[in-house]
Amino acid sequence: MSKATEITKKIYQLNYKNKNSSFERKYPNEELCRFFGRNFFSIKSNLRKKKKILETGCGMSNNLWMISQEGFSAHGIDISEEAIKLSKKLFKKKKLKGNFKVGDFTSTNYKNNFFDCVADVFSSCSLNKNQGEKYIKEVKRILNKEGKFFSYFPSKKSDMFRFKPQKIFDKDTIMCLKKSAYPNLPLRFMTITQYCNLLKKNNFRINYKEQLMRTYFSGKEKFYFLVIEASKL
Repeated sequence: MSKATEITKKIYQLNYKNKNSSFERKYPNEELCRFFGRNFFSIKSNLRKKKKILETGCGMSNNLWMISQEGFSAHGIDISEEAIKLSKKLFKKKKLKGNFKVGDFTSTNYKNNFFDCVADVFSSCSLNKNQGEKYIKEVKRILNKEGKFFSYFPSKKSDMFRFKPQKIFDKDTIMCLKKSAYPNLPLRFMTITQYCNLLKKNNFRINYKEQLMRTYFSGKEKFYFLVIEASKL
């Protein structure tokens, strides 16, 4: 495990242990819901359980419970044991079925061509540039042909990256410092062209791409999000 990954795991372990469910949003990511609306909600209810959906960096599964509730086969992997404990607790409370694993999602040990969809909601951005490229190769390996990949990812247009007051890890990755909510946490950014080219290089077809902006601190800081949808060729 790399030093950056060890730091990430330590930060998330502590936050999940100390803050429990208050560490994450309670409901699914809106763009992920829109993605499922475009691609999966038209599938008949009796056929949905055959569709295996993986969320990498699932946290306490506040996206996955929606996927399971809609009748799909929900799978989650996270580097944090505490996150997986909370996931199992949430699914038990909601009386839902889920499959969970503690692990590094750059090397998951899932079978080749196993999943119909892999979702990344602000999780692979915790990987540095080299790890991120390895992650995309792993996504390609575990997706079946024409399997869908969804990613919600920070854009280099964001003020946080453009002004770079933080320590630089590599050309895409900064290390958030003490004044941030998560000190010393690696955070990677890409441009929309850069991300699409990375996917195309790994034999993905881009189906949908968008760049969204929202402001923080009463409009003082702009943060841009990439919304990418691709299929394995």
